[in-house]
Amino acid sequence: MKKSILIASFLVLFGMGAMAQTDDAISIGVKGGVILPRMMYLNNTYVSSLPQALQFKPTGGVFVDIPLGSIVAVVPEFDYVQRGTDITYEHISGMQVHYNLAVSFVDFRLPLEFRIPIKPYLQPYATLGAEAGMRLGGTIHMDRTDPASLDTTIYVGDANFGKFHAGAFAGLGVRSLVTIGGCDMLLKLSATYHQGLLDTYTRPEREETAMAVNVNAYNLTGRRLPQGIEVCLSIGIPLKAREDDACRTFSHDRYRRRGNGRQFFGF
Repeated sequence: MKKSILIASFLVLFGMGAMAQTDDAISIGVKGGVILPRMMYLNNTYVSSLPQALQFKPTGGVFVDIPLGSIVAVVPEFDYVQRGTDITYEHISGMQVHYNLAVSFVDFRLPLEFRIPIKPYLQPYATLGAEAGMRLGGTIHMDRTDPASLDTTIYVGDANFGKFHAGAFAGLGVRSLVTIGGCDMLLKLSATYHQGLLDTYTRPEREETAMAVNVNAYNLTGRRLPQGIEVCLSIGIPLKAREDDACRTFSHDRYRRRGNGRQFFGF
């Protein structure tokens, strides 16, 4: 049901954009890049103080770029993204503990872009928007220096991570309208910061009925919110036929000289 609502919202937004477009063309395309995920532990100063390792996780999706004028565009998209954290800490017993949480999601995102159209090939922009997603799966892995027999890997489920995600994001980017091999293309490079707004702790975790994979590293106080910085490259194709103007067709030899004279003919 929720997936149907997301798809219906996407189609409605596409239709609204088609009616609202001006001289700029709607573009469809794909995007891909990396996300540097981490977790924010609100009201839990101990866990928040633990160093989180730098990670690079994949992200990518499809989008529709819908201009609402020369400055503003709305860009609904569906994305695959991985969230989580990677923490190494020393347990009270003296053992070193490595804890890794990796969860994959499919997101529906609705960014607004505010661009500065300096040139068709140079359009810096700022973006902000909201996102909502559904958990696909993932793993929780923990290993210890001793005893190694207690090393554990379990699959993420409803008992140990929230099923839905909601958040907001903002960032900067640059877009460029170029022609490559006679084909018009839209290229975009962006960097965005994402902040989750829904607590990912579940009731079984708080009631301590879920499988514990943290060696009592912390008590479940506060909220666990996903964060991340994404860097993505997007490639789109405008859904607007190139205009057949006289200068363009002349440059493609539509009108050619007959012999060595000054007479022209067309075909």
